Amino acid sequence: MVSWKSVKIGEELAPFTFKMDSMQYKKYNKLVTEVNPLHFDEKFAKKLGYKAIVVAGVFSCGFLLRPLLNWVKDPTAIKKFQMHFIDPVYIEDTLTHHAKITKKYQKEGQNLVECDLWAENQVKEIVTTGSALLLLQP
Repeated sequence: MVSWKSVKIGEELAPFTFKMDSMQYKKYNKLVTEVNPLHFDEKFAKKLGYKAIVVAGVFSCGFLLRPLLNWVKDPTAIKKFQMHFIDPVYIEDTLTHHAKITKKYQKEGQNLVECDLWAENQVKEIVTTGSALLLLQP
């Protein structure tokens, strides 16, 4: 467990890399009964101007938190999470997820840490950004 005292502003956490696997994504689409053809029909996606099937944001959302979860080891420490989709994520993209400590403070007796989050694809394009607020033990 990470302690608030040990946190250093500006620290970049160990990144997490994940390849968007088509078989795993097909299973996910079946599980959630995906209805948007952009997320399962390549011809439809290309007709709309995309280069391939676009991975649903809900599928990729949890991966953005992985550097934080690997670091803090306690999912309940994450009190607020926001993300923004910048560019499409495609099947077979390899995404590297990053987190950087940006702020550390105490408020109403709580030890809080703010982090910037971002994911970049295999050609270093930022495809997702976000932020998180963590509550840590002293």
